[in-house]
Amino acid sequence: MSTKTFVLIFLLSIFTFCSYAQVKIGDDVSTIDNASLLELESTSKVLVVTRVTNSQMLQISPLNGALVYNTDSKCIYVFNGNQWMNLCDNISNPISITDNEDGSFTIDATDGSSFTSGDLTGPQGEQGPIGDNAVVEQEQIVIVASNGQIQFNTPLPIADSRKIEIYRNGVRIDFTTVNENTIELESDVICYQNDKIRIVQIL
Repeated sequence: MSTKTFVLIFLLSIFTFCSYAQVKIGDDVSTIDNASLLELESTSKVLVVTRVTNSQMLQISPLNGALVYNTDSKCIYVFNGNQWMNLCDNISNPISITDNEDGSFTIDATDGSSFTSGDLTGPQGEQGPIGDNAVVEQEQIVIVASNGQIQFNTPLPIADSRKIEIYRNGVRIDFTTVNENTIELESDVICYQNDKIRIVQIL
């Protein structure tokens, strides 16, 4: 066999092996998940992505999904195919939801806007058909539940279960009708001590 043929067979063997290879670096290199192309595992070492200044980063137009650490803003950026996105913005400005302890809640959005459930006008809002300021005639009661309680009496006899809404701590939940004055919460809901159950019956 000639030297050229041997070298060609050797190189083809290496490329064939490499095309199916998985790489694990760090601790326990003998185990790698079947779905992994590359795994890093260590209890004392970390992966450091490419570190660049803001001006250096803006000069790079990589593949979608590329990562860099921007040393000016001290944050990791990902390239979305069009521009670099700061991953710290989503962490430092998350959406927050605050329970106002009065049956309403407030949502603070990432753009600085704020919404309180009293401002909502949809069917479940304070001013919707069954809200506190509704124009539809209704009867409602609020019951402070005991631990493990699942059955509650309605304000009026039940004529149509579709005209009843049940809320636990402000969240609408399903129920079944036990008899003409009693409902039972859906099977996976159990009340804890001092949970507030609001029963609304539309007349």
